Amino acid sequence: MFSVILLMAGVGSRMNASKNKILLEANGKMLFQYPLELFKKYNSEIICVINKNDEELLKPYLSDVKYVYGGETRGESVFNGLKATTGDYVLIHDSARVLIDANTIDNIIDMSNKYDAILTYHKVKDTIKEIKDNKLITLNRDNLIAASTPQCGKRLLLLDSYTKAFNDKKVFTDDISLIEYYYPNIEIGLVLSNEESFKVTTPMDYTLLKELIK
Repeated sequence: MFSVILLMAGVGSRMNASKNKILLEANGKMLFQYPLELFKKYNSEIICVINKNDEELLKPYLSDVKYVYGGETRGESVFNGLKATTGDYVLIHDSARVLIDANTIDNIIDMSNKYDAILTYHKVKDTIKEIKDNKLITLNRDNLIAASTPQCGKRLLLLDSYTKAFNDKKVFTDDISLIEYYYPNIEIGLVLSNEESFKVTTPMDYTLLKELIK
């Protein structure tokens, strides 16, 4: 069985909005509703990780799923969600990636038969340069990918990785990074995400999202 952790606890400071960005609306729905409704179609266990300040507003939408409170960081929020899961595999998704599609999720589920951990990614379109010792180094774009979500792994593997990270006081920016660090010999499966599943972070992202949903 699969469990889904839907991360909804952020505040979206870069959105310059007066509320959590996942509560903003597009075509009559709040942003978090789009991925939540899609994941519900899979009849999986869903754990929504919410901001406690949003609880009263969100309660009517979470009556048929579990929810827990988020932490100070993304890592703490994921860890809180993981401790509430019961599935063999866990998909961890940022609800700000509003337009994740079923094909991407299906590919992750199919690939779980072969891999213990799976990274969803986007292709890199820009030329990426690294600054090192005040010098520019141009990286080979063909060898680069941008991490996306859902990220997937065996529940016990993720729990162990997060437990070690918190005990070691290490901070990672995504879930697969922990597995790469603590279990470097595990082969990571790769799934190309749909292009529309960008992370809504800035007002321009929000404007583009609303146009796409139209």
